[in-house]
Amino acid sequence: MNIVITGTTSGIGAATAEHLAAAGHQLWLLNRNPQKSAAQKNELLQKYPKAKIETITCDLAHLHSVRTAAAALKGIGPIDVLINNAGGLTSQREVTVDGHEMQFQMNHLGHFLLTNTLLPQLLAAKGKIINVSSEAHRAGRLNPTDFQLEKGWSAFGAYANAKLCNVLFTAELHKRYHAQGLQAFALHPGVVNTGFGNGLGGMKWMWALMRPFLITPAKGAATTLHLATTNGNPSGGYYKNRKLNKAAPAGRDAGLADALWAYSETLTKG
Repeated sequence: MNIVITGTTSGIGAATAEHLAAAGHQLWLLNRNPQKSAAQKNELLQKYPKAKIETITCDLAHLHSVRTAAAALKGIGPIDVLINNAGGLTSQREVTVDGHEMQFQMNHLGHFLLTNTLLPQLLAAKGKIINVSSEAHRAGRLNPTDFQLEKGWSAFGAYANAKLCNVLFTAELHKRYHAQGLQAFALHPGVVNTGFGNGLGGMKWMWALMRPFLITPAKGAATTLHLATTNGNPSGGYYKNRKLNKAAPAGRDAGLADALWAYSETLTKG
């Protein structure tokens, strides 16, 4: 299969890429750091000499970079699977060069632009879009008049909202394109032992306390890999432990999903 993955140089993304490379799929790895991406490619090719891997620079915090990456993928033909894995958390409210709240853009808006630009290729393959969300979406409190938390910002609040955006984006993709054969999934990977806690700033102590109970990136990649490589999973839903799970009520709010889509579309035009 032709598989595009964002955020593969560490954590869940690295584990996902390695498994798919070993299985012989054609991979396009999209990362913001070209040096780390190249090093990962070389490491994987040493382990799996027959693997088919290409790297493309893509920084979700720069919409121009996302557009450039999508343009570079235009020539690869139909895309069977797009895995929107990259994301992160910031300890302070930051604004991207595009003028958007950082967590909103790097966890949702960048992937919204990438996905929509690649839609013709995904539809041609009757492909799958897999959005890595989180159980944190249940704490999300999205306000359609303030999607980017210009008021009342907090690190976890912004993250929870962004993960709720992932669930809503998945539901809306299903609503709009499932009749054309597209499948969309959101998932919770588990609480994984990665560098995620680095974005918690003064709350890093909380992550340190949790560390003994965290799962490995390989286990965290299990649901992503299940959805990518098996068929028959109901599209449009939220998955946990490789099984369909019920998203939070806000994640099933059709009006909120439509409002988020319209807002995201406005921000990514041009």
